[in-house]
Amino acid sequence: MKSWVATARLLIGLGWEIGPGLFTLYTVVTMSSFVSPLLVALGVRPLVDGVVSGESRQVVAGGIAVAVGLTFVLVAPIGYRWATIRMRERSSFVAERRVLRLAAGAPQIQHFERPEFLDRLQTLRREAPDLADSVTMPFIGLFVVAQLVISTVLLADLKPVLAVLPLVAIPSLWLSRRAERIRRRSELDAAPHRRLAQQLFMLSVAPSSAQELHVASMGDELLRHHREAADKANTIAHRALLRSVLIGSVGWSVFPLAYVGALVLILNESNVTPGDVALALALAGAVVSAANRVLDLAGTVLRVRTTAEHYFWLAHQAHPEPGTAPTPDRLLHGIELKHVTFGYGADDRLALPGTDLFLPAGQTVAIVGENGAGKSTLVKLLTGMYRPATGAVLIDGVDLATMDLDQYRQKVSAGFQDFVRYQLTVGEAVAVGGLSEPPDQVRTALSKADAGFVDTLPQGVDTQLGTSWTDGVELSGGQWQKLAIARALVRPAPLLVVMDEPSASLDPQTEAAVFDRLAAEARAGRADGRITLLISHRFSTVRSADLIVVLDNGRVTERGTHDELMAGNGTYAELYRLQAAGYR
Repeated sequence: MKSWVATARLLIGLGWEIGPGLFTLYTVVTMSSFVSPLLVALGVRPLVDGVVSGESRQVVAGGIAVAVGLTFVLVAPIGYRWATIRMRERSSFVAERRVLRLAAGAPQIQHFERPEFLDRLQTLRREAPDLADSVTMPFIGLFVVAQLVISTVLLADLKPVLAVLPLVAIPSLWLSRRAERIRRRSELDAAPHRRLAQQLFMLSVAPSSAQELHVASMGDELLRHHREAADKANTIAHRALLRSVLIGSVGWSVFPLAYVGALVLILNESNVTPGDVALALALAGAVVSAANRVLDLAGTVLRVRTTAEHYFWLAHQAHPEPGTAPTPDRLLHGIELKHVTFGYGADDRLALPGTDLFLPAGQTVAIVGENGAGKSTLVKLLTGMYRPATGAVLIDGVDLATMDLDQYRQKVSAGFQDFVRYQLTVGEAVAVGGLSEPPDQVRTALSKADAGFVDTLPQGVDTQLGTSWTDGVELSGGQWQKLAIARALVRPAPLLVVMDEPSASLDPQTEAAVFDRLAAEARAGRADGRITLLISHRFSTVRSADLIVVLDNGRVTERGTHDELMAGNGTYAELYRLQAAGYR
């Protein structure tokens, strides 16, 4: 019962988000289409009897009821078409926003690496319009049931045995539920193949992959894989559709038989008036029509409930119970990883197999290690993107798992090697790092990132980025990276600043200049306890850090200053000398 109530609340919420006025109008015009059959049926009896007996009052009363019913029949479709067009224009965006909230609004990201989550997300994206198209269902359902009950009571008044006429919907309803289960299973089975086809399509049209695809002449190969994935998805869907249609057709065949049976019963009565016959025929048609609508509505309800279940499941997975512990305004002690273990998926190999690490407040800490050492995993845990399997990440002694992650992230900044190229204006692309920052702060961040090239752009910080837009400007890889660094520096007084390979797209001279500015920014942040975390494969850029930590298979094998580690003649000293020799 709770799931039905939750589904109804979801639909009403969608309708209200689309627009209260439009939602109300759409509901009214939809409901009016169900009123007309009942009005016509009620008006036919006095109209026919009045014509036969010559009673003008009956003719007038019946004529008015029939006229009003026919007016609904003629006028309601006009309002319904207009309201439907407007509803669908808005509902598609509302449905997309709901899915976007689930996908992008989650506090953590581990669910994006789970196939079940991605399959359900793919299914919800396909079926989200069903939710928006069914926003009136909580009201229409009650109205159709009321119409069926009233028509049945009036029909039973003529001949009690006809009260069983609505029962013809029961076997059809059962078959409809079975057909919906088949369709639901097929959607989940086809989701991985649809997702693959969609990924191949996006890969084929993305500018970032166009060069490599053309050089490798991958066009025909991508088409072949896309066709195979699409064929598999279509085969699963078509087989399920055929089975569900065959099952449903058995149930639908009951309705014409029921109507014919009611007609025979009525015509065999000897003491009925022509008006009674007309009323009975109209009511029988209304009852069968209402039962038919109930069955159709039941199928819609089952489909919508299935879609809503995907929505609720994704919402539960993406939004676990939030923490309540407050985030400190400044760090006094530091950040500590205590006996932390973490692994990806079902893989038994742990990226962090019991890691202990302390990052002192007010210091610049560099993390170095070979590929696969666990550096990126460490960053994901420190920024709250993942929770440890065991152990804890402590922020001034408070477990990060108990904290409000949204509040915590307001105090964290990060620049990544795989940065996002936001096709916004320059100012917007930088300000997004702090959600909404004033222009002066954006310019300050650009200066810290050595992004002076912005002044040479057509409209400066107001220049539109990305060639997919009219007058949009494309930047070089290094320029995009400088914007990413500026984005990481725009937030005022963060607790933690993470720079994960921030200079991968920069030449050595530019890299040195950027790191000098980052070092100055880190020194300026010492007073408020800020921790600056540097991750880089270039050892020359980390030697000035207050603390250097060497990771190997997720374990801390060395830690100290550059001079201490060089004197220790361990892994760090060996890798530093090898890299230095390569630059000679």
